[in-house]
Amino acid sequence: MEKPANKKLSSSELSFFCMQIAMTLKSGMLIKNSIDWMYDDIEEGNVKNALYSLKSKLSEKVPLHNAMKNSGYFPSYIVNMSQIGSVTGKLEDVMLSLSKYYDRENFLKGKIKNSIFYPAMLFVMMSFVIILLVTKIFPIFEGMLEELGASPDDSSFLVSFSNGIMAGRVAMALVIIIMAAIAIIFIFNKTENGKKNLNNFLGNFALTKSIMKKITAYRFSSAMSLLLNSGMNVDSSIDMLLDIVEEPVLKNKIQLCKDSMKSGESFLDSVNKLSLFNSMQMQMLRMGQKIGEMDVVMNKLTDIYENEAEQAINNTVSLIEPMLVGILSVLIGMILISVMLPLMNIMSSIG
Repeated sequence: MEKPANKKLSSSELSFFCMQIAMTLKSGMLIKNSIDWMYDDIEEGNVKNALYSLKSKLSEKVPLHNAMKNSGYFPSYIVNMSQIGSVTGKLEDVMLSLSKYYDRENFLKGKIKNSIFYPAMLFVMMSFVIILLVTKIFPIFEGMLEELGASPDDSSFLVSFSNGIMAGRVAMALVIIIMAAIAIIFIFNKTENGKKNLNNFLGNFALTKSIMKKITAYRFSSAMSLLLNSGMNVDSSIDMLLDIVEEPVLKNKIQLCKDSMKSGESFLDSVNKLSLFNSMQMQMLRMGQKIGEMDVVMNKLTDIYENEAEQAINNTVSLIEPMLVGILSVLIGMILISVMLPLMNIMSSIG
């Protein structure tokens, strides 16, 4: 019985799959035989499930891209690119390019996740400290004050303590609200509208605006390089990108480019309006168009924006980390001081 195809392959798995297909094609092996060989060689997992589905479909003598589409494990981008490779006779080159493309995507996604992980863990740990203070430490201090003889009438001693408790409770409430908001955003991001709204927010937010712009430029140049290198012309590449790109901001940019080209403007003039590339990079593209190597220039721009996006992420994280540590440290410090001062005053008066 065929295994269910309910989980698409990740970027790293897609890169592995494309590289294996490219290698077997280079050796002269037939697609069906290469899939059989890969299935027997690989361990259990999502890739093996995908290969199992491909084996079944290829035994019916359907093309690879149809088998990939029907399996449900592969995104539309790789399916369409495989079809282009089959039609143009460049399937090996396309698979090799796709392997590099998904390698880059995996690296970028990993970089973003790793950059978010440390500040998120820092926030969680500091939040745990605040909740611990309010729920466990404050009651102990209240008991100590009562044992030392403080009463509600001792306003000079208890005002600061009460303020500390109030500040702690407010901080804990804020932490809970922020955590709930993050959970809601995570769930909301699973929907099409949620993803679009989140991308629009990140694209306009001061700390992430530069990062999102560089990532959009990287993905545009990377996809165009791959399509142009496969033998497609500019118009066809734009049409295909519009059909297969899922990221809302990039999809909107491509639509604007297509509309501008329909009105009679050239591809490069249309791209220039999108403000993805600077004047020097646009000059590189114009030169590449003249000599017929625009795909090479697009690939070079992909390398440039991959590095710039990584650097922008690192810079933003290096800014957020000390800010987060500083804010949370000051908050916890103020809470502790407001609690400790009345306790010290009572002890000194007793002494």
